[in-house]
Amino acid sequence: MVLTFLVMLAFLAYAILTEIEGGQEPEFRVAGDCTGCRRPVEPEWLLCPRCRTLLRENCADCDRSTATYHAFCPWCGRKRKEKAA
Repeated sequence: MVLTFLVMLAFLAYAILTEIEGGQEPEFRVAGDCTGCRRPVEPEWLLCPRCRTLLRENCADCDRSTATYHAFCPWCGRKRKEKAA
């Protein structure tokens, strides 16, 4: 009887934790299209698998992931360095 209660309690705790974790948004989501080839990309991708365009990189100051099309880091405000052509 006690074992059944503990199993049910564990299942309930697991269900609550998965619901809480599932509702959290990721830190930053890249726009749905690649800036190079305009084809759909996944939010977690760092490079476009089709044209190899860099989609995200870490800020030099705060080390948080930032989309490469931003002129400034949305987290700390630092201006991104321009790449040499």
